[in-house]
This record gives sequence, C-alpha cells and structure tokens, in this order.
Amino acid sequence: MTCEGPYPTHSISKAPKFPSPSWMMGRKVTVQVPEPLVYELSTRINPDTRTAGNAKAMYDSLTKPLMREDLKAAIWEAGVDNIDFYRAIVKDPLTGEELKNYWAFNILGLISCADMTRSKLMGTSKSQLLDVDFDSLVIDEEGTMGFHLFRLAENISAIVVDDEVKETIEQHKIPGMVFYGPGKWSG
Repeated sequence: MTCEGPYPTHSISKAPKFPSPSWMMGRKVTVQVPEPLVYELSTRINPDTRTAGNAKAMYDSLTKPLMREDLKAAIWEAGVDNIDFYRAIVKDPLTGEELKNYWAFNILGLISCADMTRSKLMGTSKSQLLDVDFDSLVIDEEGTMGFHLFRLAENISAIVVDDEVKETIEQHKIPGMVFYGPGKWSG
C-alpha cells in the first residue's frame, strides 16, 4: 500500500524533530510524543499548472509518517489494531491553511514473510532484512500470522495489507491510494 495522491501532489518539506527511535522499525515509541506534531508542506509550485499541489492521504517516506483522518478510520474499520496514532497538523505555507485532520502513525511489528524463492531481487541488496531491493515481491501468506497491516521485515519501506484492508480503503474512495498485487511491487 502506498499513496500517490491526486495530481499534482504536495510533498512534505518539514517534519517535527524530537528524540525517538525510527518509526519504521515496528517498535513502540517509548518517549513522550509532543502533540500535535507539526509538519509543513513544500512551497514549490507545480511548473505545469503554476499552482500548489494537493496534500496526500498518506505520507510514508518520513521519519514520522502521516495519514489523513479518513484513511485512519478505514484502517480501524478493517480491524487493524497494531498501529499507534498521534495528532498532527499539516501547515500549507502558500495558503496559511492548517490541516488538522492528519495523524502521525507508527505501525507496530515487522513481519518477515517475503517468499525469497519466488520473489525477484534486484541484486543490489547485501542483506536479507530491512532494505532488500525487490524487482517483484511475493508474500508467503502463512508468514503474515494473520496481521491485516504491517511493515515487511525484509524491506521496511513496504506496508503490506490484506484484502480486507484494501477493500475497506477502496470502499471509502480515498484518492490516490495504490495497492500492488503479488509479484507486482518493487522497491
């Protein structure tokens, strides 16, 4: 699962900083989280349209990832219970608007379930955990241990969801959400 957002998209240029472990490692945050966490959208303007972009429903490439309230509600509705949420505000410096319908999220648990014999590797990885470069990924479904949503231990940038989560998010018609089937994701 990832979010490309409605074109053109805004990126995040500033994220909050405070001492905490990486939120990509699947561990519970044990320090006090200052809420709300404040993020700022980029001030770059799309050269094709001469306009600012749209805020995405989910940003996952940050140290402290973000998702919009409607995505959070869909995930909870689908039965996901291994995720912690923290209030967040996303500021748009171009308009002065403060988007208060965002949450920082921390997915708890890394699940090692890549079928390494059927997946195709790019050949650039030196390890079998955390940052494996897949040309195409195949999941061993028995290895998911029944989790609905998790980070993949072999590549922590991958957020894996089951069909129930995918279908619930699609029913909510959240713009820009992208899902890759077996053997389709690379990263």
